Amino acid sequence: MIDFLFPQYCTTCGRESKEALCLRCWKNFKKYFILNQKNRCPKCSHQLKNDTCLFCNSRHLFFDQLIALYEYNSSTKTLLLDWKYSNNANVYRIFLKDVLKIVKTIQPDRMGYISSSKFGKKYRSYDVLEKLLKEIHKITQIPYGKDIRKIKKNKQSKGKQAERFFNVLFSLGLTIEFHPINKYLLIEDTTTTGATINEAARLLKDAGVKEVIVLSIFLEDFEEESLWSQ
Repeated sequence: MIDFLFPQYCTTCGRESKEALCLRCWKNFKKYFILNQKNRCPKCSHQLKNDTCLFCNSRHLFFDQLIALYEYNSSTKTLLLDWKYSNNANVYRIFLKDVLKIVKTIQPDRMGYISSSKFGKKYRSYDVLEKLLKEIHKITQIPYGKDIRKIKKNKQSKGKQAERFFNVLFSLGLTIEFHPINKYLLIEDTTTTGATINEAARLLKDAGVKEVIVLSIFLEDFEEESLWSQ
């Protein structure tokens, strides 16, 4: 009766669907599942070129590994935008099974995420990753928290890649005092240049975390010419 009165629709195509994605769109979405792809860097998940990772070779990385689930491209962008800017908090259910599998494999001592900026809260009444981590905590009992917050106004998606790596310095802060732990899992909704997660990893390492692993739901593949382009 509820479904009849308040039908739900597929985020991508608009067809009536009980899930955020209808079956047809789900099958198309899975084509961009990075963990099924070959020729990916084992450290950062970016595509290799001639067996070389241009991303890892072009900067100093503070995180120990970046695991990414899906490509961020024109075909997957709609889903991410719906999750972040259309108050559709339950999109996280699409990724829950895959994220949970990775968490159980990694077995971190703690999980965390970067809290939404004031800009993001203009568009939604929730932190994008809060429900996802809460659900994983219920199943695994691994502690989690909103451990990192943005302390400097800096819209990362607006700058050039080189500028973003410089601008992100000291733009984040920890919300708790860390006791030394061995393994920390930082979960992000999307990674573009990697500047934000790298700065977050630097803070965590300075606070005594020995190993920082990043799990990003979406990843935009690195393009060498865009790093220092004008």
